[in-house]
This record gives sequence, C-alpha cells and structure tokens, in this order.
Amino acid sequence: MSQPPGLRERLPGMARALAIGIPAGFLFDWLDTPVPWMIGPMVAIAAVNLMGMRVFPPPYARQLGQVVIGSAVALYFTPTVVAQLSVHFGAIALSTASAFVIGALGALTLSRVSGVDGKSAFFASIPGGAMAMAVLADRHGAQIPPVAIAHSLRVSIVVLTVPFALTYGGIPMEFSPYKPQLPLDFLILAVWLPVGFGLGMAAERLGLQNGHLMAPIFLGAGLTVSGVELSAVPGWMSDFAQLMFGLVLGARYERAFFLRYKLFLPFAILNSVFVLAASVVVAIGLAWLFGLPVATMILATAPGGMPEMTIVAQALQVGVPTVVAFHLFRVVVVNIGTQYLFGFAMWVRGRIAGTRGSAG
Repeated sequence: MSQPPGLRERLPGMARALAIGIPAGFLFDWLDTPVPWMIGPMVAIAAVNLMGMRVFPPPYARQLGQVVIGSAVALYFTPTVVAQLSVHFGAIALSTASAFVIGALGALTLSRVSGVDGKSAFFASIPGGAMAMAVLADRHGAQIPPVAIAHSLRVSIVVLTVPFALTYGGIPMEFSPYKPQLPLDFLILAVWLPVGFGLGMAAERLGLQNGHLMAPIFLGAGLTVSGVELSAVPGWMSDFAQLMFGLVLGARYERAFFLRYKLFLPFAILNSVFVLAASVVVAIGLAWLFGLPVATMILATAPGGMPEMTIVAQALQVGVPTVVAFHLFRVVVVNIGTQYLFGFAMWVRGRIAGTRGSAG
C-alpha cells in the first residue's frame, strides 16, 4: 500500500470518510442487512476510494473498534461456556490444520495461473493475519503488494458473503444460550475501556497481533470467569466498533494500488472464493463429526480476519466464544507455523527440481 500522508493532510479525507460512512451505516441498518455498520461503510468507502476520492479512517480506528468488541466478547466467557469450549479442542485442531492445507492448495493454483511468483502466492493464500503474512512475505523476499491485495479481497469477500448467507440462506442458527445479561454501568465502562486500550497498546508493542482485541478479551474473560461482574456494552458502542472497522477495510482499496495490479485481481478473487468454499466444506464436516451447529462452524472456520469474524459472531449472536476460540488458536498456530511450512515447501520444491535435473 502507498505511504499515507501526515495527520494534517489526512484530516479532509477523514471528514469525508465519516460523512460517507455514517449515512451508509444508517442506510444498511434501515435495509436490515446483517452487520450493517461494518458492511455499509466498507462498501461506500471502498467505492469512493476506487473512484479516486481519497478518504482515510480516523486515527486509531482499528484499535478503538477492537477494544469495544473485545470488551463485549469477554462477557460471554462464563464458567459454563469455558467448560464447554474445552471439549472442542479436537475440532479446533482439525480446523487449524485444514487452514494450512487449504492455503497451500490455493497457493499452488494461484502461482500457476496468475504469473505471481510462488513465494508471494504462498503468503497470499495462507489465511493468517494480513499484517503477519505481509511481514513474513517481506522477510522471505516475496512481493508484499500481491499479498496485501489477496488478504484484503478475501476478508472483504468473507465479510460481504458469510453474514448474508447465514441470515438469508436458510442455514439454521443456534443463538448463544449464554448471552450475557448484565446491567449497563457507565462508571465501569469509563474505567474498563481505557484500561483495555492501554493493555492493547502494550500488547501490540510487544508484538502481539490484534492486541487491542485480545487484551480486553483475556482480561475480561478472566474477571468474568472469576465471578467479577463487569458492565454490558450498549448497542450503539458495538455499532461504533463496526463503523470503525468498515472505514478501515474500505480505506484499503486505493485506486492506484489496484490499477497497478489489476491483472492479478481476478485470480486473487478466484483464490479467495476457493479458500472460502473449501472452508465451508470443512465447517460442514466438523459440524457433522463433532455435533456442532453448522452456522457456528462456518464462522469459526471462515478465512476472514479474527476481528471481523468476532464482530460478525457478536452481531449475529451465534456461538461467540466458540468462534473466538477457533480463530484465536488458528491465528497463533498459523502465524507461528507458516514460516516453517514455507521452509518445508521450499525444501520439497528443491528436491523435486533436483530430481528432474538429474533425470534430464
């Protein structure tokens, strides 16, 4: 992505983003679409960006949205829910292993049909965090732009399709039986949210991906399990978090960036569709094998970003703790294990090339 200008130069673009994103959220909410305050602003901001009207999200938009969602999600981790999650480890492990297999197959196809080198196709296809995959791609000499494009497209496609499919596709949804029922206490929130933000800032400085989401979840879940009663998070705060994510996702669609790599786009879209479809197949298989709700498994295995899938699960009230647990385990294992899988793949590739050379 291009280097963003300074804060003063971004101010008009931020004002335009809010002026466009907020009405888009109201419109999609009025249309009664799923996750309206994330999908509406994302679509609107991406559209105006691609038309050449440069807009920017507010400072710390991602972090603010993550703190709010993390604080709301933490309330779901009651002792009963935590006990239930412990029995799902087999399904979580299989889901994580499938992410590597699906990503590797997608990379093999993408590198052959798109003309992008194998290294870049590999890191573009593994459904880990976009930032983590970009860092690994740079470390191993791959091209960062195709990796960034592929991850942005895949997350956007997942965010656009999965909530609609679950809401209108006739898929039975079992709403969370442990939705927290807590009183709204603004005094608690006035302390809790800044503490979560500070902990998130510290976590990200220590290198933890999505620290502003994970720190409130871990601390809040620990307090909730210990019997400490926190405050409910009001709906308008969750809408605000969705809005921040919608602005951030939409702002990734820079016109110059996509024009430069336009020949790669159709193949990246096809790769995203393949990874999503394969993940749905895995979700159905895990639901059948372990007796889990199909809708929850689709969200738990969806190759979107962890924050985005957490927002969708929380907005739809579908298996929130399960979805968080699946994505948390996958993010940790994928982000740590991808570099070793890449090394193994390069070793296998070298062996195959050496065998062919000796045969010739």
